[in-house]
Amino acid sequence: MKEPVAYNTFFVTEEDLKSVPPYMKDTALTPQEVKCPTSGTWPKWLAGEFVRVGNYKYTIPLAEDGSKPNAVLQHFFDGLGSLHRFRFANGEVHYNSNSNTEGVLRNAKRDGIVKTHMFGPNANTSLKYAQDPCSSLLGESQSLYMPAGHLAPDEMNLQVMPRRGMHLAKDDNPHSRGTASSNPEEEEIIVHTDYNFLQVCDAKSLEPKRLITYATIDPSLAGFGICAHPPKDRKRGLTFNYVISEKGELSVFALNYKGKPASLVWKTILPCPPCYIHSLAISDKYVIFIRNPLNMDVSDMSKPVMEMIEFEPGAKTLFFVLDKKDGKIVGTFAAPNFMFFHSVNGYDYIDPQTRLENIHVDLCSYDCDYTPYREYTLSNTIDPARPFLEGTLVRYELAGVNDAEKSDKDEGRATVAQGFRDFPMEIPRINKTYSTVPFYRYVYATGGNGGPSPGTLVPVGRLGKILKCVQGAFFNRIAKADWQTGKTWTWQPENGDSCPCEPVFIQRPEAAEEDDGVVLTIIINRGGTHSILVALDGKDLTEIARADMPQVYGLGPHGSFIEGKGMYP
Repeated sequence: MKEPVAYNTFFVTEEDLKSVPPYMKDTALTPQEVKCPTSGTWPKWLAGEFVRVGNYKYTIPLAEDGSKPNAVLQHFFDGLGSLHRFRFANGEVHYNSNSNTEGVLRNAKRDGIVKTHMFGPNANTSLKYAQDPCSSLLGESQSLYMPAGHLAPDEMNLQVMPRRGMHLAKDDNPHSRGTASSNPEEEEIIVHTDYNFLQVCDAKSLEPKRLITYATIDPSLAGFGICAHPPKDRKRGLTFNYVISEKGELSVFALNYKGKPASLVWKTILPCPPCYIHSLAISDKYVIFIRNPLNMDVSDMSKPVMEMIEFEPGAKTLFFVLDKKDGKIVGTFAAPNFMFFHSVNGYDYIDPQTRLENIHVDLCSYDCDYTPYREYTLSNTIDPARPFLEGTLVRYELAGVNDAEKSDKDEGRATVAQGFRDFPMEIPRINKTYSTVPFYRYVYATGGNGGPSPGTLVPVGRLGKILKCVQGAFFNRIAKADWQTGKTWTWQPENGDSCPCEPVFIQRPEAAEEDDGVVLTIIINRGGTHSILVALDGKDLTEIARADMPQVYGLGPHGSFIEGKGMYP
């Protein structure tokens, strides 16, 4: 019997977009801050700003006068980015949003082609058959767009992870805007992505100010790679990432992000082929680079980036353990083939039986034969080839990291210490004050995707004579898991509301328990006319408050909460 097709990649046209949910279409923005209508009781202790990335454009005009057909971005990862900011004070919620990618639109109208990185099928490919044959579509086959020279702050699409700003070295880019803040931790946002770019934006207006690469921080950090989730060691003032040089060398590096400016602390070449990873892990003492069995092949630039990431069936998944102080590799561990996108947490501890140091690394694991996010094309959302793959929360153990009898070249075994079977979890978050804390308990995540959402009027997919997959929401519910007891909780919007996004936990000041706080997520209302910020109780995921947004939130992957002054004594 022929194997079923894993996912669909046909081109979605503007006409096809009627079958895509509103949170995966073009959406409006609210540049000027407004007060949100609320219900329930927003905690008065909640003071600060919740910043999220979102997608606000999938259709890209290719001419100022409309004389050319629009391009349609084809993958959830490729929608042009926007930033969304919720400000909390005295039980009130204020909101504003802004585009951080207007330069991509300007250039597309000028050049008749979309120039930015694209993970999914290249939006320019179909244009060759629709445009004037005398016109030139330079680079129309190139998905991994590699710009040359200086770019304006909004001329690349960065829409994965927003974080607090940090002091960055000056650059010679004449397109940079405004002045560098003397207090970037409070006045600027840095947007991260899976390419070697950093975008600096104003923390209030959300306007882009600078677009740099890691090579601006240190010339030795030129190259490809870079994960969108560089873990932070707040105690030491370090953050960690990886880079692939033009020679194909894969290196892990540490930055002093509290420095003025931030600076390179160490850089260590790993003895393995390059790969694609979306996040690293850390414990108190160590950095853990987990080599996905995903080779990044850039030999054919006409492939979508998602097809350049080649799964390596049967290859081991390797854990490289590096000392945070100097970057020395202190151990290598291997597990049977699995892949992951998001790590959750990690910690080192002394094993009471062996008296040796062990490490636990928690992540959302996939047992599969292709990268799951290839499924997140708009075409596969409209017409799923089969049920979406789901991540599983797994704890891997690396035993005897400091065993003096082992050489750092000996390969140990990474074993599964614990997991939550048949309980889908992805886009995980924890109480960040428990980062690297041994035997922390709770993980919050989205709890599956492609599931039914009873009562929703939001259209998802083509409802024809043959319904291949009952799909009510791209993300289905919020989930919580307790490592200590194995207990799980779920929350799904009621009354036809749907599609809760990544949950972000915020600890209550002076909390005595790890899950004492609120969880923030965004849903879309039953009719698909606007989105709603929701606060859930961190203990049992019951809803406690809502704030109505003035428009639909174009679904994006991640967000960060930035505490206000005095929130935590």
